[in-house]
Amino acid sequence: MSIQFPKNFYWGASTSAHQIEGGLKNNWSIWEKEHSIKQSSYYKTKFKKFPNYPIGKENLKEAQLESNYISGIACDSYNKYKEDVKLLKELGLNSYRFSIAWSRIEPEKGKYSKEGIDYYKNLVKELRDNNIEPFLTCWHWDIPVWLVEEGGLLSKNIIEYFSKYVNFLVKNLGDDAKYWMTINEPMVYTAEAYIAGKWPPEKKNLFKAYRVGFVNMVRMHKEGYRVIKGYDKELQVSIAKNNQYIEPYNSFFVNKAIALIARYIYNYLYLDRVKDYLDYIGINYYAHSMIGIKGLRNINDRLNDMGWWMKPKSIFYVLKEVYDRYKLPIYVTENGVADREDKYRQVWLDETVEVIQEALEYGVDLRGYMHWSLLDNFEWAEGYWPRFGLATREREIKRSGYYYRDLIQSK
Repeated sequence: MSIQFPKNFYWGASTSAHQIEGGLKNNWSIWEKEHSIKQSSYYKTKFKKFPNYPIGKENLKEAQLESNYISGIACDSYNKYKEDVKLLKELGLNSYRFSIAWSRIEPEKGKYSKEGIDYYKNLVKELRDNNIEPFLTCWHWDIPVWLVEEGGLLSKNIIEYFSKYVNFLVKNLGDDAKYWMTINEPMVYTAEAYIAGKWPPEKKNLFKAYRVGFVNMVRMHKEGYRVIKGYDKELQVSIAKNNQYIEPYNSFFVNKAIALIARYIYNYLYLDRVKDYLDYIGINYYAHSMIGIKGLRNINDRLNDMGWWMKPKSIFYVLKEVYDRYKLPIYVTENGVADREDKYRQVWLDETVEVIQEALEYGVDLRGYMHWSLLDNFEWAEGYWPRFGLATREREIKRSGYYYRDLIQSK
């Protein structure tokens, strides 16, 4: 390749608070107990064989356990954050994307926890001391109990609450963290919670979905952007947006039209509404989709443990489309594969790095790549059986983790 990765390119890994910290009380921890009974029963009784998920026997065993769906202590990163930073250092990484748990910072309405914010101050300091750049996400799907009782993201006061929360964060962390993301994957949260109804609060309602995804979360981001830039205009603010490469499964006009509409709604409708409030764009990429009048199809036999079509090279088209549309710097803020046996991750990394180098050659202003995830962690409604980590929950680096380190060094 004629273009090499720049020396100041950020290579990193990503996590989120509820998935690794442990000991949190929020919308998820409340929901998990009921969900664990229902989900384990689902796997026990209905799907001894999975027609669509290549889940495997070991995953199936865990999926049948109620304990799989309780986050509990998670990876205990609240107490072991120094071990996480040590792990990042051993992997040769110079950036780390993590999220703040709103429920840890504001366990009671209007009462901010000194102990909670001190934890994140110490984490940022540890990162800085080890020359690792923090990428901070304000909200990654956890909602304090008091806010759940007021309707969560449908609360009439959600913008005010979010503004005060972000203001508290930036006043405490804004001098040491340059890169901020207000919200993680607004479309994913909206779809799973209010369209599919699989996540808390399990409300299947298109009107509420629109209000949460394209009204409230748009306003939340804009207000968060205003607050952060008001504290320091040099801070870099964005969101983490999950995009897929969506194509029709044949050339029939109706299927091409459906794919075009789906790609716009899923990938760009939210971004178009906040494009004037972005200093860069965080892109999360996991899966390739084919769509048409008969719904989604998969014609590729490479599926990860979650049943997602593994086509890592399609990230090139995602990056190209986003850059051509918005002409902003891009960081890949999540990208990875559910792979319990660690048999696909090296190939995933190889193919991904190859095409993000092609994206640089094309002209995309790509400035960083963060792999999901640093650790095997709590994967929301699926619990602990999916394995996305470069290292285990016990912080044992996998073969693919060392491969990632060596791949970075070679670049």
